[in-house]
Amino acid sequence: MHLPRPATTTSVALLPALTLALLWATDASPVLAQAASEAPAEVLTLPEAIDRALRFAPAAVGARVATDDASAGLMEARGDLLPSINLGSTFATSSNDRFDQATGRLVSESYSAQATASYEIFSFGRRLATNRAARARLDAAIAGERDQDFAVALTTTQIFYDVAAAAELTQVARQRLDRARAQLEFAEVRLEVGTVTRSDVLRAELEVGNAELALVDAEAALRGSSLRLGRQVGVAGAVGVTADALPETAPALPPLPSLVRIAEGEAPPVRLAQAQLRDRSAQKWGTLTRYAPSLRVSGGLDWFAFDFPPTDRSWNLRVTASIPVFDGFSREAALSRNQAQERLAEARYQDAVIAARVDVEDAVSQIGAAERRVAIAERGLGLAREDLRVQEERYQLGVATILDLQTSQVALADAENAWVLERQNLGIALAQLEAVLGRSLYEMDS
Repeated sequence: MHLPRPATTTSVALLPALTLALLWATDASPVLAQAASEAPAEVLTLPEAIDRALRFAPAAVGARVATDDASAGLMEARGDLLPSINLGSTFATSSNDRFDQATGRLVSESYSAQATASYEIFSFGRRLATNRAARARLDAAIAGERDQDFAVALTTTQIFYDVAAAAELTQVARQRLDRARAQLEFAEVRLEVGTVTRSDVLRAELEVGNAELALVDAEAALRGSSLRLGRQVGVAGAVGVTADALPETAPALPPLPSLVRIAEGEAPPVRLAQAQLRDRSAQKWGTLTRYAPSLRVSGGLDWFAFDFPPTDRSWNLRVTASIPVFDGFSREAALSRNQAQERLAEARYQDAVIAARVDVEDAVSQIGAAERRVAIAERGLGLAREDLRVQEERYQLGVATILDLQTSQVALADAENAWVLERQNLGIALAQLEAVLGRSLYEMDS
């Protein structure tokens, strides 16, 4: 094909500019960007997202409510150690007078007042056992709240990193589309010059379509993850994350034996199981006290008169002893159930300790593997960029085909995706170790 001279000159002059545009699209590094069609309601850091989630997540709120309920139960149990006191008064009147035999008067009004007190002076440790059980239930509720807080933090971190990864993958898809469009323009110019065939342009157009599909999918994923993060932090809309949210390296960790000791003693599930075991033991002791006698003393003062204020005073004192003899085997049944629950709680505690050790070792292993994968992905990203640069030069010189160039472009997109996803996996692995230990890794001494 012979083209007019002016058109050929213009087309050849465009080649360096198009090549520079393609190289610029190739060398651009992936950065965090919000890709949703609508701007996010707000942008949060990871600590801000976790703090908001702990205030709004129903699971975290429910755990705090359980702690408040257990605290009220402990206050009630402590009140059982104190005497009960009641004050009362009565005023009575009628339309007809009546004869009072004590005074020989006709009266229609009367006044009375009472003050009574009661105290159990001996219960064979029942009240102490009740307090011990209430204290154990509060400890269990506090441990459960802490366990739930770290579970919410882990979920929030996973969603947060989903948003961060989706944002970077959206940027990667945009860069792929920019490269595909620059390649298409370059192929069209070379077609005009006559150095390539129509097939090169068609393949370039096909790559543009594939890049557009990848961008649509990435933007949809970003929008969905942003909405999920918004729900997690109590926002009715999309929420974005700050730039460079995905970690590239892990903080220095203490030795594995130290992490195992921390987990066996402080892991939220371990503390929860330990508190539940103490609760079951206290309940069993409370059941045993039902076999023992109890002694209660009560008394009161009464004032009565037909004129106000009442002046006739009387008092009473009562000592009551109770010895349980037989109650239809309800004590035996309760004791048997409590012993069974105590055995179950002990088994759960032992399992929680073993699980903490296993989870710590697994999490540390996952972090080490994730760090190696990040390093491999980073090296692969550099190699893919260099490979694409070489293929672009070869294609410009007519040595490489359009298929060689597109293969390198797809390899670069895959390397960019791997770089994002491996950093996301590293962040999630770190969050899982924090959830197991019950503390932040960045606040630990190495």
